[in-house]
Amino acid sequence: MLVLFCGMLQEEAKYRLSQYLQPYFDHKRYREKDTLRYERKTSFGSSVVMATLTGDHDMLYAKLFLGLRHDLVELTLTNTFGLEDYFQNSSYSLLLHWKYVDTAKIASALPCRNLKDLEAVGEMIIDFLDHKGFDFLNHYKKLSMLDHLYNDKFEKIAKWSSHSYLTPFRAMAVAKLMEREDYDTLFQTHRSYLESRGLSGPIIAKYEKTFAHLKKLSLN
Repeated sequence: MLVLFCGMLQEEAKYRLSQYLQPYFDHKRYREKDTLRYERKTSFGSSVVMATLTGDHDMLYAKLFLGLRHDLVELTLTNTFGLEDYFQNSSYSLLLHWKYVDTAKIASALPCRNLKDLEAVGEMIIDFLDHKGFDFLNHYKKLSMLDHLYNDKFEKIAKWSSHSYLTPFRAMAVAKLMEREDYDTLFQTHRSYLESRGLSGPIIAKYEKTFAHLKKLSLN
C-alpha cells in the first residue's frame, strides 16, 4: 500500500529521505551536517552534496546540488582580501544544480507523490552520484581546473552560479593564486561583466579596490 504525502509534514518526508540515503553516505564517508546536507573533509577543503524537498502535502519536488570548497580560495577571499562580509553566506567555491552535470538526463525537479516516489528519488540520487556526480567533484578538486572554469569558461560558471556578483570576485582570487599572466585582461573582462549585470556603485568599487593592483603582489 502506498502512503500518500497528504497529511505528512514536509519535515517528515525530509527525514525519511535522509534515513534512506544515510547508509550510502556513511559508506562514502560523508557526514550529514544538517538534514539532507552531506559533507566530506578533503585535502583541499570539503565536498558537499545537498538535497532539497519543497512543495505541499499533495506533491513534493526534490532537487540535488553538489559542490566543493577550496579552503585556499575561500580563505584568500575572506582573510587575505578582507571580503568576509561579502562571502559570509557563500562559502563554497563551486555549488550547482545536478542538471548542469548531466543535462541530457536530469530533470530540474523530481516529483514525489508518495513514499515509493521518495525511495525512487533516493535511488536516482545514488545512481547519479556513482556514475556522474563524484567524478565531477573529483575533476574540480584541482585548483587548475577551477581556474580553467572561472577564467576560461566564465559564461558556464556564471550560469551555474545564477549570475552571482560574487563569481567575478572568486575568478580573480583564483587568477591571482594561479599567477595568471593575463591577470590584467581578466580583471577588465570580469569588471565588464559586473557592469553588464547593472552592478555599479559599491560592488564595482570593492572589486577595483581589491583586485586592481594585485598583479605584482605576492601572496607568499
